[in-house]
Amino acid sequence: MRLSSQLGRAAVGVVALSLLAGCAGESDAGGAPERTPERPTSWIDLPVKADARNVVHTDADDRPHAVRITVRGLVRGTEEDMRGDRVDEGLKGTVPHYLTFEVTNTSPRTIPDAFMVDSDLLLIGTDWEHGQEVHVSGGRPGGVDLPCANLPPETLAPGASYETCVTYALPEGVGVLSVMHYAGGYLDETGAVAVWPVDGGLETVSAGLAEPGDVIPVRHDADADGILELPATLVSVRRGSTADLKGPDLPLTAEERHGVPYYVSVTYTNTGTSDLYNDQSGRIRLLTQHGRQIPEKSHSFVDSEVPGCPSDWMFATVPTGESVTQCSIHVVTGQAEKPFAVGFDQAERAGLVVWRADVL
Repeated sequence: MRLSSQLGRAAVGVVALSLLAGCAGESDAGGAPERTPERPTSWIDLPVKADARNVVHTDADDRPHAVRITVRGLVRGTEEDMRGDRVDEGLKGTVPHYLTFEVTNTSPRTIPDAFMVDSDLLLIGTDWEHGQEVHVSGGRPGGVDLPCANLPPETLAPGASYETCVTYALPEGVGVLSVMHYAGGYLDETGAVAVWPVDGGLETVSAGLAEPGDVIPVRHDADADGILELPATLVSVRRGSTADLKGPDLPLTAEERHGVPYYVSVTYTNTGTSDLYNDQSGRIRLLTQHGRQIPEKSHSFVDSEVPGCPSDWMFATVPTGESVTQCSIHVVTGQAEKPFAVGFDQAERAGLVVWRADVL
């Protein structure tokens, strides 16, 4: 859902922080800028690919606007920045990351609610999760602004630009894989994507991956038996053809109809005391090298099988102690996006169980 006012945006997911240092000073009434203190030496500049991307911003009325976003820098703060009486308890212990970027309106019409452009940006952690966007308020003694406290303009005329900074909170110990922009907002997993990789991020996530064939327990809600840890094995990831999507009545967007399907097969063993219903594939995510999580496209209602991805397992249950191999369909859009790993989204536990994807 897109909000149509700055007040509305501030009312959703906003956390007021009392941070320790400012990114930029403001001018006083006489025009003389206040001195901004030197930033803490504990802050670290991250090696993000700082360049421009031409993207599409969709406003609250679903009108597209051509926009150029230029990343200027990404700084990792410290846990100390997130302490204080005005920090939400859920964020204490996390680490702020300050993303500075410039937005230029390259479309022929004015962009309303220009501050909404950054709502299409995500910071992807090395845990494959999105960083939590944090909005700051208040200031340090003496009136100096907090990091990322500057606000974008209400509107942006054709050819005009503004520079701003957004704060994202990541758990302690989690690095950054990439900065990502979704043309349709981050809830639209099939929209056009622009990516600014962070050097070393992919190597970090790669070091923690299980190999295909490794058996790993995954937490699954089995209803009658409650949360079960099912031994799971990634069997294969196979590349399909766009032609495979022409016949079946899959719930695909226009972009997905021109995308590439990948078929992920995972074997599960029922460790419960009752027959296990076959719905584990709904928790499978195909992960790209830039950090996109692509869920399955359900084909339980399709009469004919999708080539290369049998679905007859959906019409039977798994007895105690027995196993089933399930195939799920994941459609990748965007020519630059390639499958990198397969994740299982566990029940009642944050984070994914992840295997490396060797695409066949």
